[in-house]
Amino acid sequence: MDGIVEFEALLLLGWALLVFIKKHRSKKGDLDLLLLFTATIIYIAFVRFELASIPPYLFEGLLYGGIAYTLFMFDLKAIMKKDLNHEKLKSLKKDYKALMNRSEMLRKRFIALLDRMQDGVLFIMEDGEMFATDQAVELLGFESNELSYKEFLDSMHSEDRDVYVSTTSKRKAKGDYVTHYRVMTRPNPLWIKETGTKVTHDKRTMTLAIIQSLDVKKYPRTNMDVLNGLKIDQALYESLQTLNTKKKEYTLIYFQLSNIPFINERYGRDVGDLMMGEFISKLIYHFLGDAEALFRITGIRYAMVIEDQRKYGMLKRALEEGGDLVNYTMSFGGTRQSVYPYFGIHTVKVFEEPVDEIGARAEKALSIALDDKTQENYFMIG
Repeated sequence: MDGIVEFEALLLLGWALLVFIKKHRSKKGDLDLLLLFTATIIYIAFVRFELASIPPYLFEGLLYGGIAYTLFMFDLKAIMKKDLNHEKLKSLKKDYKALMNRSEMLRKRFIALLDRMQDGVLFIMEDGEMFATDQAVELLGFESNELSYKEFLDSMHSEDRDVYVSTTSKRKAKGDYVTHYRVMTRPNPLWIKETGTKVTHDKRTMTLAIIQSLDVKKYPRTNMDVLNGLKIDQALYESLQTLNTKKKEYTLIYFQLSNIPFINERYGRDVGDLMMGEFISKLIYHFLGDAEALFRITGIRYAMVIEDQRKYGMLKRALEEGGDLVNYTMSFGGTRQSVYPYFGIHTVKVFEEPVDEIGARAEKALSIALDDKTQENYFMIG
């Protein structure tokens, strides 16, 4: 008899374990718990301590019937799925933590990059809010890093504002743009070059723009620095003497931007300098490679030396076919103007001549090109 009682106690313990697992894993088992509780009370009171005599089949029916019900309703798949979900959740938490660490590292790298940039950076949100880095705040003359798009537009010269809005709004599809404008937050207008791109995520658009001052004292990496860094005419003669000792054919070109005085008078010297810098940068990029072979003779007259005759051939074809080198049009903010260059060209094949005579020939060719009777904007000697 005692063996049966002990066996029934073990059955109760096993049943209790099943009910605990079911409640913990599947959040079900209220009836199982009620049956277990009732069977345990009957076992303790009437079987273990025999407080009263009851028919054995009552307890046994409740015990075996309750166990059978629990086993029948025991959803092993749901319990195993919970284990899998738990492992998946642990894996997701781990991946999320790793992702957050990478995101934080990228954020810190981006902030460090912004702090080390010489240029200013603007973040323009589609709702009209803006954020400017410290460099941009100092450059534009604002008081805070956060401002509205309206405040930003109000700081521009009235002639440049509409052009800026038009330029940036037209680039919704392509995304990238380059524009120039003047900010009026200082005693004197300051020209700004802005290069921007539009970034779209989750149907929201933000413009990321990098701004540079076109004041050479502040940002000497712009086109105006081309003008300020050019060698003077004395350096040209020293360079010609060096080239003559090589006894290798080269081409000396004098050129003059004829209408720069008119642009200076109408729009201001800063606009004239910007346009000269833009045009000269174009020449350097296409025909010279660097500014070492470019020299300033006077305010609007320059000289360049091309040693590579393939490059000279490209320049010659460009002049003969017309295009940008004949009538180069530029826009800075609301100012749109053409620059009219004239070229005097002398190809040097005799290297015993004095360099001042070589320079005089190129200058004479330029004078002929500038003559009203000449149809082309260039003249060649040699």
